[in-house]
Amino acid sequence: MKILAFNGSPRMEKGITDSILQTFLEGARSAGAEPETIYISKQKIKYCTGCFNCWFVHPGKCIHKDDMAMIREKIKAADVLVFGSPVYFDGFTAQMKTLLDRLIPGGMPFIENRDGHSRHPSRGKELKTRKMLLVSTCGFGEIGNFDPIIHHMKAIAANFASGKYMGALVRPMGGTLEMLKEEKPAEVKAIFDAFRQAGVEAVAKGEISEGLQAAVAKPLISVGEFVNRANALFSQLIDENKK
Repeated sequence: MKILAFNGSPRMEKGITDSILQTFLEGARSAGAEPETIYISKQKIKYCTGCFNCWFVHPGKCIHKDDMAMIREKIKAADVLVFGSPVYFDGFTAQMKTLLDRLIPGGMPFIENRDGHSRHPSRGKELKTRKMLLVSTCGFGEIGNFDPIIHHMKAIAANFASGKYMGALVRPMGGTLEMLKEEKPAEVKAIFDAFRQAGVEAVAKGEISEGLQAAVAKPLISVGEFVNRANALFSQLIDENKK
C-alpha cells in the first residue's frame, strides 16, 4: 500500500501537524505500507488562474510548469492520500488550498450525476480508487472547530470519482501535546500511541475505527484551563518581545 501524505502547515517539520502526521505514518509503515510525505511549502506550486486550458486547449495539462506535474504523478500511484493541515480561519491552510485547486486537470469539464449530486468525471489514471484521510490540529478546545475542514475533506473525497473518505484524525488544543509532555507524560504518550495505532489500522483494516478517532482527540485538560494557560503564555511572549 502506497500512502502519500501532504503536510500543508507552513511550519512544516516544526509544527504539531507534522508530529501527529509522522506518528500516524510510523504506524502505517510498521504495518507494511510505503508512506511518503510532501511538504507543500517546499514545493514550487503556482496559483490556479482559472483559465481552463487544462480542460479545453490541452486536456489534462496545466499551463504552469512547476512541481504539480510531479505531485500529480505521485497521486496517481498512491492508494491512500492523507491531507495534513492545521485549522487556519476555519479551513485548510493557503498552502494546502493552492495544491487542491491545482488538481483540476485531473478532472474533465463534463458534468455527471453521482449519488444525487453534480460532479466532474475524473480523467484516466485519476479514476483509480483512493482512500482519503484528514489529519488536523487547531488551537481551540471544542471539537466542533473541525466541522468546516471535515466537511471540506468529505466533499473533496466525493469529488474524486473513485475517492473514499476514510475519516478524520483531529487534535483540538494541539498545543497541549507540547505544553503537558512533562506534566502528564503518560497521557501525552497515549495520544501519540493512538495516532500510531490509527496508522496500523489504516493499513491492516483499510479504515480507522471511531474509537481511535475519538482517542486521538481526547482532551488532556479542560477547555477553561487550556484557555487560561494559553493566554498566560501569550501575555508572557508579548511582554518578552516588548523588551
